[in-house]
Amino acid sequence: MNLEIHKPELAQRVSAQLQGRHFHNVDELIEKALDALDEKSPAPQVTPSGSLHDFFMNSPLRGANLDLERVRDYPRALDLE
Repeated sequence: MNLEIHKPELAQRVSAQLQGRHFHNVDELIEKALDALDEKSPAPQVTPSGSLHDFFMNSPLRGANLDLERVRDYPRALDLE
């Protein structure tokens, strides 16, 4: 892949960084720049807080016609003999 710099000011900045021995080559400069971008804006993490109901109501599953109503159990006879 070949990359071209279309802005002369940017080309001058890259050359200055390389001549200043901050980076050995353009690949290293681009890699450091991309790493800095990744650190600045990390991928969003979904961490549920509150109840399971809140999690589903605020998740991408909302609108999937999930029935989240709780049905009461009716008492059952229990024979302990």
